[in-house]
Amino acid sequence: MNETNRIQGLMIANGGLVLLVGLLAGLPFAFNVLGAIELWPIPFKLDVQIPGAERAWRAAHIGNILNASMLLAVAGVLPRLRLPVRRLKAIGWCLIVTVWGNAIFYLGACFTDGRGLSMGANKFGGGDWANSIAFFSALIAVYAVLYAVFQVVRGGFAAARESGD
Repeated sequence: MNETNRIQGLMIANGGLVLLVGLLAGLPFAFNVLGAIELWPIPFKLDVQIPGAERAWRAAHIGNILNASMLLAVAGVLPRLRLPVRRLKAIGWCLIVTVWGNAIFYLGACFTDGRGLSMGANKFGGGDWANSIAFFSALIAVYAVLYAVFQVVRGGFAAARESGD
């Protein structure tokens, strides 16, 4: 197996895992909205309030699904990018770091009023450990995804030039 196939496989596997995290985050999202744990056809309901804001659980559900979709999409086009193998590997690892960094951000933001938008307290609240962890993981993800997407664009234009008429 060559190095491009290996990183592509890792991207697909991690994309699948984060997709699963996003799908599973739909359960606490629904339970948070309902104010109870209720799974039909199970004949009972637990009146339990899931902590966190509805908006945060919605983001954990949808955001992880979208991040996983991005990782899977780039994994699919990776072999078409005309870049050195080391850059293809960098794209893969940067996007893997991005999806997991964002997964931590989304889930951490469910447990803080500060929404994970700053290292300390902000106008929404925060200043706690969940806020700081969410913020720091998102910060790493931002730098990683910017580098990766820039390289994807670069590799796409190189492929277009190479196959030009």
